[in-house]
Amino acid sequence: MATLRRMSGPGLLIALWFLFYFPIPTRSVCAGTVPVETYDQLLSAIRQTRADSRARIESAAEQEKVREAWKTGKLIDEHVLRHRERADYAQAVIKKLAADLGMSTSELYRMLKFARTYPIVATWPQLSWAHYRVLLAVHDEAQRKSLEERAIKEHWSLAELREVIREEVGPAPAPDPDPDVPDDGPTELPEITPGPLDTYQIIRLKDSLKIDLGFGIYRDVPKKWAGKFEEGSIVKFENGKLKEAGQAPLYTYRAQVTQVVDGDTFHALIDLGFETTVAQRVRLRRIDAPELVTAEGKEAKDYLEKILARDQGRVVMQSRELDQHGRPIADVWVQGQAVDRELVDQGLAEVVRR
Repeated sequence: MATLRRMSGPGLLIALWFLFYFPIPTRSVCAGTVPVETYDQLLSAIRQTRADSRARIESAAEQEKVREAWKTGKLIDEHVLRHRERADYAQAVIKKLAADLGMSTSELYRMLKFARTYPIVATWPQLSWAHYRVLLAVHDEAQRKSLEERAIKEHWSLAELREVIREEVGPAPAPDPDPDVPDDGPTELPEITPGPLDTYQIIRLKDSLKIDLGFGIYRDVPKKWAGKFEEGSIVKFENGKLKEAGQAPLYTYRAQVTQVVDGDTFHALIDLGFETTVAQRVRLRRIDAPELVTAEGKEAKDYLEKILARDQGRVVMQSRELDQHGRPIADVWVQGQAVDRELVDQGLAEVVRR
């Protein structure tokens, strides 16, 4: 514009004519984007942008999980080496870490094994932590390396990697013994059945007998039955009556799932009986699913949602223990089938040692 102000006469007219017929191209507001004409094009472009962004976030999260696993294992390894003269120190420290970090001992052992299996830091952008957890079960180093390279080159999914290992490796031979890392333990879950519903124990609190409903909730023994039971009795509430039940597993409840959190955790309304319902966050007891920020974690969550929706969210759960936050760790059944077994069979979760 300053140049145009200094021009006059024919030169100015020529310059204006040139700008009119050959306008200077302007850049899009966001460099690298393609201008969109219609609203539908705009909506489609934004959706694609969001999908691309989420894919990059998932990829970055998976890479960071691998690095986190390796670094965690390396820290444990270095710490254990400093105390190698103390017998069983690794087992003790991993058990304490699991409690303080809210993790399973199986996962911490696996991270330690990962750091020892891959002692030199490398770049792991192509495979997820779930892939490496599966590869760690292949004890032959050359075979494991070959599988790793093929998985990267051919972009195998976790399910594809598992299938190739089943076909080509078969049952893994016993690894060289590592005094700090026990064997991986069971890879399949035994069949389990829930205890009877509406079954409770009579306990004594402040010199009076109470019905223990679980979760720190108690009810007075109705007066008409107060003289029939003693402390420690197992009772069942059936057809409006409280009667002796003999020895039976406790803390089995009906529940209604309200929200799935991830591949091994959900929220539910739990019917304790005696017109008492509590809302709890429930953690499946025997398995560990990948973290939700990973593609495998989202797949596990989606599959758990499908399982829990089979009976409109109605489940039966049995919980004999609570986590460090006082939330139930439970076995859960839908239409008589154990939820955790199906997740393990589908390769979406792993059996844990707690």
